[in-house]
Amino acid sequence: MGRRARTRRRTCTAAGHATAAAATGYAPPPPPRAEEEPDTRVADMAIEREKKRLEQERKRKEEERRNRLEQEERQQKAQREQQLAEQKKAEQDKQKKLVEDRRKAEAEARQLAELREANLRRIQGMAAGTTGSAQRSAGPSGSYGDKVAAKVKSNIVYPDALSGNPRAVVEVRAAPEGSIVGKRLIQSSGNKAWDEAVLRALDKTETLPRDVDGRVPPALEIGFQPRDSRD
Repeated sequence: MGRRARTRRRTCTAAGHATAAAATGYAPPPPPRAEEEPDTRVADMAIEREKKRLEQERKRKEEERRNRLEQEERQQKAQREQQLAEQKKAEQDKQKKLVEDRRKAEAEARQLAELREANLRRIQGMAAGTTGSAQRSAGPSGSYGDKVAAKVKSNIVYPDALSGNPRAVVEVRAAPEGSIVGKRLIQSSGNKAWDEAVLRALDKTETLPRDVDGRVPPALEIGFQPRDSRD
């Protein structure tokens, strides 16, 4: 059989198969389709958005941390400055008090020196054999104590009732012009409230009256009682 005859037979056979398939209603399956690669563009965009979000979040947190540190540093600086200011003020107050205490001590020392000098002159005058009138003028007159007590008692404030007639004895020191420069309780009355009332009255009195010779004794002891002992 020649080549042409074989080709013709194969063509008839294929045509016969097609005719038979069409007659039976059966079609051969289509050839498989090639798989398409998935589209990753949407996923890539989502990844990029997440990266940007994370980067923004990191920057925000870093900014917050930096702001917090700066605020804490400002607060610490303000606290240090306040502490330094308080320490400086305390030191200034301390120095001021030291100066005031020194001035007060110097004033008291001068007053005591004047008092000692006045007493020394009085003692020297008595030792030198001064006349009787001169001796009397060196010390307070007999009525001077009552005169001082009367002035001071007008300033005594003691609302409570007292049992008996307690007597407080106070040493009073005065400047030549009469200003009271010191006081000391040398004999308590036994009633603390009465003693304190007498000392407060001396503070309120401030100055002593002049004696009959026109002078103010530099120091004297005075007894104070609620009622006159002669009553």
